[in-house]
Amino acid sequence: MKVTTLFTFLFLTTVTNLTAQQQTFVKEYTYKASEMDSKLSCRAIAINQLRSTLLNEIGVYVQSEQLLTTSDVSGKFSQNFVENIATISAGITKLDVIQESWNGETFWMKASVTVDRNSLEESLKQLIVDRQKVKELEDVKQQLNKANEELDKLRKEQAIVATKSTDAKTDLIKAEKYNTEVNTLRTGDFLLRGNEKLNQKDYQGAISDYSKAIEIDPRYAIAYTQRGYAKDKLQDFRGALEDYNKAVKIIPRDAFPFYNRGNAKLNLQDYRGAIEDFTKAIELFPGFDDAYSNRGLAKDRLQEFQEAIKDFTKAIQIQEAIENFTKAIDPKNSVAYYNRGSTKYTLKDYRGAVDDFNKAIKINPSHSYAYNNRGSVKSTLKDFRGAIEDCTKAIEIDPTNAIAYFNRGQAKYYLDDFRGAIEDYTNAIETNPKYSVAYYKRGVVKVSLHDFRGSIEDFSAAIEINPQYAAAYRQRGISKSDLGQKESGCLDLSKAGELGDEMAYEAIKDLCK
Repeated sequence: MKVTTLFTFLFLTTVTNLTAQQQTFVKEYTYKASEMDSKLSCRAIAINQLRSTLLNEIGVYVQSEQLLTTSDVSGKFSQNFVENIATISAGITKLDVIQESWNGETFWMKASVTVDRNSLEESLKQLIVDRQKVKELEDVKQQLNKANEELDKLRKEQAIVATKSTDAKTDLIKAEKYNTEVNTLRTGDFLLRGNEKLNQKDYQGAISDYSKAIEIDPRYAIAYTQRGYAKDKLQDFRGALEDYNKAVKIIPRDAFPFYNRGNAKLNLQDYRGAIEDFTKAIELFPGFDDAYSNRGLAKDRLQEFQEAIKDFTKAIQIQEAIENFTKAIDPKNSVAYYNRGSTKYTLKDYRGAVDDFNKAIKINPSHSYAYNNRGSVKSTLKDFRGAIEDCTKAIEIDPTNAIAYFNRGQAKYYLDDFRGAIEDYTNAIETNPKYSVAYYKRGVVKVSLHDFRGSIEDFSAAIEINPQYAAAYRQRGISKSDLGQKESGCLDLSKAGELGDEMAYEAIKDLCK
C-alpha cells in the first residue's frame, strides 16, 4: 500500500564511546513511500541514505580528531576533506542494520558503524595512496548520487501528475526507469557490502555479495573487478581471469581491469600475456607505476633482466615524482626498489642490489622480504653475521617468513653453527611443510653431525615433496652407504645420475665398486 507522493526524512544521531579507541555512530532514517515505491525500493533507499550519512559522520570524526590532516593528502583530495574521507571510508567500514520495519506506507531503519581509531587511521592512510581503490569508490559514489538524483526527480514528477490522467505506457516507462535506479542503489549496496567483507578477509562472503550485484546488473564492471580480486586472494586465478575478462569487455578504455588481468596472468605464469595487459594499462594510463613495476616482474620471470630493470626504474621515477608533489611517502613504493634489487642480484650486481634493498627498507621499514633479500646478498658477499642480523629483522617483522628462517639457517651453517642452522631449517619447515630445500639442507647439516639416519629421513622428505630432486637422491645414497646400506645407496645414486646429477657418477665410482 503506497498512499502518498511525499517522502520525509528523520535522523536521530548518537555516538557511543565503547573504549578509548572505538566509536560507534548510530542513525535512524524514516522514509515515506511514494506511489512508485515497494518495500524493496524503500529498503534500498534507506540503506543508501543511512550509509551516506554515517560515512559523513566518520569524515567529521576523522577531521575533528585529526586522524588525518590536509597535509596527509594532496590535490583535489584535500578539498572537501570530510566528503572525501566519507567516500573512501566506504571501502573499510561495515554498516550494521540494527532494526528495520515496514508498514506498507513507511519504512524505518536504524543502523550503525563502529570504527577503531588506530585501525581507521592506518586503513585510511593505506587506502588514500591506492589510486585504483580510490577511483572505484569515487565511481560508486557518483553512480549512487546520480541514481538518487534521478529517483528524486521521478518522485517529484509523479507527485505533479498524480491528480492527472496519464496513459499506461508512460506510467510503465517511468516505473521501469524508477526500478532501474533502485537497482543501481541495490548493486551499490551489495558492492560496498562485498568490500566490507573483503576488508575483513571474508573472501567467500565478498564473492557472494559481488555475485548478487552482478545478478542485478550483468554489466556492472566494478563488481566483476572486485570479485576477481577476491578470487585472486583465494588463489582461484583462473576464476579471477574470467572476471577480469568480463570487466575488460565492458570498460575497454579503463586501465585498471587490464592491470588486474595482467596480475592474474602473472600468477598463472602467462608472462607474455601479462606483459601485453600491463602494456595496455600503461597506454591507457601512462603514469601507472604499478603496471610498470609488475611488467618488470613478468620480464624478470622471462629472464629479460635488463628490460625488467628499465621498467622498475620507470616505476620508481613516477613514484618519486608523486612523492615530491604530494610530500607523502607511500610504503607500497618500496616494491619497485625491492624488485629491481632482486633482478640486480640475479645479474650479480650485488652492490646495486644492496642499494635498492636499502631504499626499499627506508621507504617501508616493515618490508620483511627486503631485509631477507639484503641478508641473502650479504651471505653471498660472505658477511654471514650481517646476513643473520637482516634475516632476524625479517623474522621479527613477519614470523611466517619461511625463507628468512632458511636464509638465516644458511648463514649459521657457514659459520659452523650447525645446531642453530638445524633450528632455523626446522622453523622454515614448520612454517612451510612443503619446503623441500629446507629438508634437504637440514639433512646436509645432519650429515656434518654424523646423524646419518636423521639425514636419510630429511632427504626422503625432500624427495617425497619433489620426486625430481636429484641432489637429495645423491645425498641419501651417500648417507645410506655410510650406514652400510650399500645396495640401496647405490640405487639412489643411480637415480640421481638419471636425473642429471653429474656428481652422482663420481660417488658411484667411489662407493659402488
